[in-house]
Amino acid sequence: MNFARFPRYFSSLALLAMMGFSHHAQSAPTPLTDINYIPSVGQSLSVGWTANPVVSTEQPFKNIMFAGGVRPYETGNDKSRFVPLVESTSPPNGPRGETPVSGAAEFFIRFLKISNSPLAGKTQILGAANGIGGVSITALVKGTGPYQNILDDLEQGKKLAGMEKKTFSMPGFIWTQGETDQQDKKEKDWYKQQMTTLIRDLNQDAKKITGQKNDLYCFGYQVGSHLNYHAQNPTDYATIAIAQLELALDPESRYIMTTPMYHLTYSDGVHLTAPMSKLYGAHIGYVIKQVLADGKKWLPIHPVSHKIVKRGTQWAIYVKFHTPVAPLVLDTETISDPGNYGFSLIGEDGTEKTISSVEVTSPGVICITTADNPSKAHIRYGMTLNAKLPSGPRTGARGCLRDSQGNTVTATIDGENHRLDNWCPFFDYDLAGKNNH
Repeated sequence: MNFARFPRYFSSLALLAMMGFSHHAQSAPTPLTDINYIPSVGQSLSVGWTANPVVSTEQPFKNIMFAGGVRPYETGNDKSRFVPLVESTSPPNGPRGETPVSGAAEFFIRFLKISNSPLAGKTQILGAANGIGGVSITALVKGTGPYQNILDDLEQGKKLAGMEKKTFSMPGFIWTQGETDQQDKKEKDWYKQQMTTLIRDLNQDAKKITGQKNDLYCFGYQVGSHLNYHAQNPTDYATIAIAQLELALDPESRYIMTTPMYHLTYSDGVHLTAPMSKLYGAHIGYVIKQVLADGKKWLPIHPVSHKIVKRGTQWAIYVKFHTPVAPLVLDTETISDPGNYGFSLIGEDGTEKTISSVEVTSPGVICITTADNPSKAHIRYGMTLNAKLPSGPRTGARGCLRDSQGNTVTATIDGENHRLDNWCPFFDYDLAGKNNH
């Protein structure tokens, strides 16, 4: 099949896909030190808002936090020593509970232990949650308090590690932010520039403090709750989510998209339950292991090329996807179908075209049929709803497309086993070959 090239910023990725490369392509492992500082940064989800009661009350490995707790800046800022990393169950945390940092640290070690038990046995994660609820990215960049907290953690972490005669570095950070900037109608390119600058600045400052040679990664997500802010920004278009996808697919970026969020269960339509906060962390931990320990290039599911075929009165659009673990699946058990499995077809004039069918036709190809000529249309995913709706797999902005990674990769949390499939991020794919969304 002679697939057309994907527009500008995807063209090189499409070429790699057609040549047979995938997220399993080798890069180079990141040198892990004895103690590896990986903070959780962002808005309320990064600090576990409403995620109670916490589930990570015991430390199964050697992962650590500062004595003041996983959110040390809310509890007196005691950084006099390291203690086992567990989630806080006592005041003054209030509504803040299970953060994603515990799940990320635990499952990074769990997955590392499977492939390299000796390395897992001597590797520790120093976790901290330094985010602030309800803030723009501009409240987290260089020159702000949360940014300085990371630098202070690095200074003290290196000092304490030295006292134990252990090596210390910062291989990356967890990023969970974007809801406020969606609410405030920030533009896509503005957000991408802010994120790029933040990663660059933190990379430079971390290397100065730790002395490490390796660049750090941002292990991010894709925000999935834009419909919650419909009153402030009445649109179905997930601008910040698309910005995050473009960052993840930019070969010059160090933004790694660990997972979109719509497949997780929310407590109040905006914040995760405690088990889901840890499950989000498990997704992060698996990707961290793939990138840092295995040196794999990690990319989310996304369209890389397409072909349009006229068949009688119908037009068939065959879209080839980068698929981490084939085959693709349209899963209506985990995710209730919002209509056309989350796919929509938007014409050149902005009006929605009728989709006749959506189906998986081969392990990495989706076929969408329509009675209208789609050659100048956009395929969108996760943008079929336009109203104020709570996030989650039954009610929010969502789609049903995933891969099959969960057949072999799972996580047990609070006694329940969960598949760790890769779910397709929200996207806007231009069939005309122009990046004009």
